[in-house]
Amino acid sequence: MVHRRIRASRFTAMSLVVTVIGLLSSAETPASSGPEKPTRTQVSIKDTRWYLNGSLTYPATQAEGLLMNVRMVDAVFEDRKRPDFDAEKNTDEFITAIPDYVAEGVRAFTVNLQGGFPGYEGAVNSAFNADGSLRKGYLQRVRRVIEVCDRNGVVVILGCYYQRQDQILKDAQAVRAGVVNVVRWIVESGFSNVILEIANEFNHSGFDHAILKEPEGQVELIRLAKKTSPDLLVSTSGVGDGRLPDNVAQASDFLLIHFNGTRLDDIPKRIQALRKYGKPIVCNEDDKLGTEAATAAQLSVRHGASWGFMHNKTNQHFPFHFKGAEDDRTVYGMLKTLTTPKKVEAYFPPAESEGGWRKLDDPDDIRRLAGMDPAKLGELKQWLLESDERGFAAVVIRNGYIVLEVEHGNSGKTDSRRVASVSKAICATVLAIASEQSRQGKTPKKMSFDDAAFDFIPSAKPLSDPRKAKITVKQLLNHTSGICPEATGAQNDGTWQYILGHSGDERTARLAFDPGTACGYSTHALAHAALVCEYVTGKPYDEFAVEALFKPIGCEHWWFQYYDGGKEIGRHPSHGMGMPARDLARIAYCMLRNGKWNDKQVIPRWFVEQTSRPTHDVTSPEMRFKVPAQTFSHGWELPAMLAGEGDTPSGKGIPADARYKPGSGGQLIAFVPSLGLVITRQTGSSGDWQYAEYLRRACAAALPE
Repeated sequence: MVHRRIRASRFTAMSLVVTVIGLLSSAETPASSGPEKPTRTQVSIKDTRWYLNGSLTYPATQAEGLLMNVRMVDAVFEDRKRPDFDAEKNTDEFITAIPDYVAEGVRAFTVNLQGGFPGYEGAVNSAFNADGSLRKGYLQRVRRVIEVCDRNGVVVILGCYYQRQDQILKDAQAVRAGVVNVVRWIVESGFSNVILEIANEFNHSGFDHAILKEPEGQVELIRLAKKTSPDLLVSTSGVGDGRLPDNVAQASDFLLIHFNGTRLDDIPKRIQALRKYGKPIVCNEDDKLGTEAATAAQLSVRHGASWGFMHNKTNQHFPFHFKGAEDDRTVYGMLKTLTTPKKVEAYFPPAESEGGWRKLDDPDDIRRLAGMDPAKLGELKQWLLESDERGFAAVVIRNGYIVLEVEHGNSGKTDSRRVASVSKAICATVLAIASEQSRQGKTPKKMSFDDAAFDFIPSAKPLSDPRKAKITVKQLLNHTSGICPEATGAQNDGTWQYILGHSGDERTARLAFDPGTACGYSTHALAHAALVCEYVTGKPYDEFAVEALFKPIGCEHWWFQYYDGGKEIGRHPSHGMGMPARDLARIAYCMLRNGKWNDKQVIPRWFVEQTSRPTHDVTSPEMRFKVPAQTFSHGWELPAMLAGEGDTPSGKGIPADARYKPGSGGQLIAFVPSLGLVITRQTGSSGDWQYAEYLRRACAAALPE
């Protein structure tokens, strides 16, 4: 499995370059020649999502791609000041309960080589000797836990250091040696279900060694662990405010946060602030209980973060108890709900001429069948009518049912007026289909989104700016190409000579920035994408879009915009188009169903998955609208990442997996997989509107499951 700078986590001693720091004492576990037993569970990350044995975690559930976990740091506890405590029996009790926790949806446990706070001061609990070497007896308990987790398909988040215990190590060199020795032990044991946490709440005042207290020290230790084993996934956790310093987040493979001191209202904000790093976000400690904890888990999942439960009184404070779901019925009931596939009927609407979308009008049916709040939908209808004097048609769909349709001068079924920039998302989707067909040898040319875009636009030669040769197809779609951003003030429409930079207008001839270095919203770039599609498929863009997307999903009304290029270039369709609100909803619904329509994969699943995150590394604001560049993906946008700074819209209250595309004049297409929700709006007009507010209100009308 291929990862962003992370390879699949298969650890064998022969494949790693090991850096050894410090001497290993006679008390250290001897190096093994390989795993004693075949490993069963291999953890990996691909595109910010968690995989076990190459399969996505929790498929078709609310927690798809996440790693729901429980903090069990004292499952391997010992106290050298309490010889009466039976550490082996304590570990046995936890191991016996592991299948019970797994049955509730738990797929990871946090274990720490220096435990956690047992509810009293003065305990001596550490797998480390003073020089950073490892204690055999302690590791035997940890090994037993890891191996049983391995057999049960569970990941172990293995922590090295804990406040109140780092004093056992004599100096910073011993701390470094400890990290290397732990990584070596993981590698030589053949564990592929282990990910590493350098320190628990590294910036806690209970640490003495500066290397464990300062962000720079954590970055050094993370890099040391990665140098020792490049394939091991490594991170470190901060205190309970849900934040991480920038340098720590940059160095980590995944982002470990704690929500102990984080209010429920602040959880979405904390998650949103970390999404810019493009890495999995994992809360592995939250000491809330009961309904409050269940809500925290639900909020975390809804906004794209894994959540971890810490039951201080039961699991961490002496005497320790491990009773599975009995620890907290409410919390584990929520974990079960979040990780259990929904039983959703495989419904796909026939074309409007054959009956069209099914629709609910009765409030009881809306609540029972679609899981929507009729009162809030009524408020949304009133808001829609008051928000705009222009004619429009708006549709809200959940679980395949139209639960709200507002037609204010426009028909939702047949009015195919201009949809403005909504056409950008449609063009990107059509281009993904072309790319997939090209990979299957069904088109005259082969094309991937990483290919040079102008290799597929011969009519643009010679290039008006040599930097255009470096523009990828992907950059045309995510507004990082540098082609005539709208911030330049240039007209969006014109001849093909004007669009391609051969009309004498410097704004279209010269790139506004080097490709991939900034974000400038560009209508011209998507016009280029339509030409790419035509060259790859050998068919005009409109013809291919109808054949490959519109007709397979039952769309019946559309029109396309054309630009003229004279004798030299000819007349070709741009990406611009019109379509009714109900037909727009079909495209969003197909995306919601991972690209499938009935039994056919219409839109490539890889495209649907990639639109769930930014597809570039630009972090500066977009040039015209000043929204975070990270909101832009393949033609679609990520509204949950809207910062709400100044006059820009806010993503507050919008689930992290939501995708939308607004268009001038109040046009909108959107889908939210975690809610089974689709919304559209079509006006045919121009001007601004409260796009995010429409989506936010629709999401708020979805009843908790």
